[in-house]
Amino acid sequence: MLGKARTVLAAAAAALLLAALAAPGCGKSGNVSTGGSGGSAGSPGSGGGIGTGVGRGAVQACGRSVLYGWFEHLGWEGDPAVPVRFEGVDFYYREMSCPPEITDDARAVIKRAGEGGRVFFKLCFADFEGGDEWTARENLRRNQGIIDELVEYSRKFPGQVLLLGNALPVVSEYCDSWLVWNQRSYNRHLEELASANPQVVVVDLYGALAAGDGSLQPRFACSRDDSHPSAAGYAAMDGAMRAALAKMP
Repeated sequence: MLGKARTVLAAAAAALLLAALAAPGCGKSGNVSTGGSGGSAGSPGSGGGIGTGVGRGAVQACGRSVLYGWFEHLGWEGDPAVPVRFEGVDFYYREMSCPPEITDDARAVIKRAGEGGRVFFKLCFADFEGGDEWTARENLRRNQGIIDELVEYSRKFPGQVLLLGNALPVVSEYCDSWLVWNQRSYNRHLEELASANPQVVVVDLYGALAAGDGSLQPRFACSRDDSHPSAAGYAAMDGAMRAALAKMP
């Protein structure tokens, strides 16, 4: 009986932990970022699908926990069929899975946005790795492959604009030199893509949030061990998006 009780308690504790990690925003602990699932609200396959009340000038915004928190910061109430308005533009939340599934999710959003559409895409801070040279280089290769495929796919739809958010810095506790190298190399790659593709615009989130050493500025973090943005962090991201919208063709 005692063994059975311990098993039940352990299962309950695990369930509570998973529920805590699934909550968006500053409630997440540490450097954890949750990814969406293919059938979650706002994902390409969900009932709140793309096209529901979407105007031609709207932006389909692809992301996970940081994007969800950003939308909440802008006053969104969580319904993927209802946009949040920023700088006169309607933004629709489209939840992504973690890599590698994120590529298929984003392709579905790009396809349904179609000709003349606008799509915002970024990887999450949890999608970048450091620690050592091999890990950082392999992770960079993967992330460049994801973004290269999406840029190439977007070109199939004339007039479509792809807004690409660059790397999100992390708090100093989780930051190291190889992670910073990885993120900055990825950011340069995005700038090169934008230079070669007039319909690609970089949203410089890294420039808005990072300290000189490449870590997330403390005032922009939820806490010392949580890299999700604070209210001040999201306000800085607003500035980066505002500047990117002004550059759109």
